[in-house]
Amino acid sequence: MNISIISLLIVSFLLMPLNVRAASANTLRGLRQELASLQEQKRKNDSQKQATESEIKENNIAILNAEEEIQESQEKIENAKILITETDERIKELHDQTEELMAYFQIMRGENVYMEFISDSSSMTDLVMRSDAINQIANYNQDKLIELEELIKENEQLQVELIQYEDELEKNIVSYEEKISTLQYDLSSLGEVGMDIDSEIRSKQELIKAYEDMGCSEDQDLDVCASIYGSKVWYKPLNKGRVSSIFGKRTDPFTGKTKIHRAVDIAGNSEGTAVYSVGNGIVVATVDAKAKVANGKGKTCGGNQVYIQVLIGGKKYTVQYAHLLTVSVKVGDIVNVNTVIGTQGGGPKTQRWESCSTGSHLHFGVVEGYIKTTYMATYFNNNAIVPPGYPAKNSWFYSRTQWFD
Repeated sequence: MNISIISLLIVSFLLMPLNVRAASANTLRGLRQELASLQEQKRKNDSQKQATESEIKENNIAILNAEEEIQESQEKIENAKILITETDERIKELHDQTEELMAYFQIMRGENVYMEFISDSSSMTDLVMRSDAINQIANYNQDKLIELEELIKENEQLQVELIQYEDELEKNIVSYEEKISTLQYDLSSLGEVGMDIDSEIRSKQELIKAYEDMGCSEDQDLDVCASIYGSKVWYKPLNKGRVSSIFGKRTDPFTGKTKIHRAVDIAGNSEGTAVYSVGNGIVVATVDAKAKVANGKGKTCGGNQVYIQVLIGGKKYTVQYAHLLTVSVKVGDIVNVNTVIGTQGGGPKTQRWESCSTGSHLHFGVVEGYIKTTYMATYFNNNAIVPPGYPAKNSWFYSRTQWFD
């Protein structure tokens, strides 16, 4: 009987859905598991980044070497051209000399000239020596002509080979540059995908501390613990604005590549304009891009950012605000639709610490549900939905509750 009961319990446990057995992400225990997974992901990313940076360095060295070889090849080609020209001139010179000697030799075979040559010779030995000398000179010139002609062929072949080699090196450089471009894109995706993993780890730690300070128990639903009461409708993050870029395909102005823009960009306001929470919820992550630059960690693509879990119309969402000039909230803050979470940036005032904004605007993104993942940035980019209620591109809204189908 006991064995049967135990077996039944084991089978029941194995048949339970995984998400029932696993700790809920909306509990402190779930947040701690996510933090541990994030830290492990960071270790893997750091290792991958080192390998990628090393490969980029190797390809850069290969490009420099190939460019040096091209320069050397060009010099060899020019030297070959000069040598061919000089050889052509020498061939012509020797050819003319040989023709003169051969003509002289033929004339000497005439009887009158021959007798003259004999009378001018001091002896028969002198005559023979003169005749042999002419033959030797003629033969020498003929040998030199053959030698020079072979040299010209070699030079011409060298020139062809050098040009082919140069073409091959040019193709290699293009290949190296394409590979570096791909590696740099991969590298940037490891370090900055909306929100870098260092900021996410810090935010997760701050969120756990905030819930602990609220007195939440380990497996208590965090919405209940934090007393978050949802809002009924979506609010806009700005009092007015113009949609400058919609959700969907667009060409990246920095790389020229076509990408999916997983948010709406709202322009029409100057830097420093107040930005509000679009619903009631809790701040779960922030990125302080200005501080990162001050600490020597480089610019961030999204600049200063805020991520908020909101409850709207009974449904859970996570929203993203990027390109902020200032941030007025911290992780763990309970917000409502009247809370100013920061001010709009994206223009000249923020370009010291962000790398991909061309003018004042707010980047606003939405995903359904509270993000239950070890890597918020990747999940956000892969699962973002079209923010509801916004007008078409280049159209304006003039109220935080104005709705567009």
